[in-house]
Amino acid sequence: MSVIAEVRAKRQKLAHVLEDEEYSGIREIVEELYPDQAHFLFELLQNAEDTRATEASFVLRTDSLAFEHNGRPFNKADVEGITNIGKGTKKADEDTIGRFGVGFKAVFAYSETPKVYSPTFSFLIENLVLPQEIESAADLGNKTRFIFPLNSRKKDATRAHHEIAEGLTQIGETSPLFLSHLESINWEIEGKASGQILRLQHSDHHIEILRQDSSGPTRSIHLLRFEEAVEGLPNQRVAVAYPLKFQGEQTTFDPGKPLAKQMRIAPADIGQVAVFFPAEKESSGLRYHLHAPFVPELSRASVKETPANTPLFEQLARLSASSL
Repeated sequence: MSVIAEVRAKRQKLAHVLEDEEYSGIREIVEELYPDQAHFLFELLQNAEDTRATEASFVLRTDSLAFEHNGRPFNKADVEGITNIGKGTKKADEDTIGRFGVGFKAVFAYSETPKVYSPTFSFLIENLVLPQEIESAADLGNKTRFIFPLNSRKKDATRAHHEIAEGLTQIGETSPLFLSHLESINWEIEGKASGQILRLQHSDHHIEILRQDSSGPTRSIHLLRFEEAVEGLPNQRVAVAYPLKFQGEQTTFDPGKPLAKQMRIAPADIGQVAVFFPAEKESSGLRYHLHAPFVPELSRASVKETPANTPLFEQLARLSASSL
């Protein structure tokens, strides 16, 4: 029995429960949990980061969304995680953001039959949890590709396309700020717009993020990022980042000159709180950005009120002081 067939047999009981009208609310919860309608785009980027991908791309067509990255191929644990509900593989792998937990199920608000193509396994998922083997993609190479047909029972393709397009154009410059691996995020809305976000590491602390958009000029932000290992979790990091502003009439960075001669720290309009990606509903009241692997609320839009986060607050305070 193949891995896909084995997992499918294991998930049949769960699929029967989900099909029962008495438990229909489970699907609604996992689809509508997130604060904005296309938040699953960040779930996909988190998956790419967890596999140590350096490049990720989205292509939105009238009837489908494709997502591709160059990270590690799927393994059996990934197949099991992506076809379960609320149980990813994070507990077995502390250096990941959280692979294939509840968050991935948000894609089912847009697609009834998402497809996964990896060098190791190719399958579609139906009824939220049932994998089914499909023919591999000949042009895949060493990449992993997700295809999401816009065939939701709740949203027509036009509405789904509009929401995803809006989500793609709103991926901000600070989105990859606290990631370790992803350096390039590309997107294309077929026949309309395209863009790219690049994270450039100029030195141990100096980061530049470029946003190139077909509808306007290239934008660039510079930041100083300081990070250290979480106490007791050496594969996780806490980090702070200070926005930089050019001094005088200078407008471009010269790598041949000392940074202090070109830029100075400037207060952020809004200091973002990130759990790898910005937590949209969280506020620190600070004028710089910070990140920690906080225990978030299920939606990941805010940080959970729990004693487990207290050591991270304390370590961030010490890191802020030492970095300044």
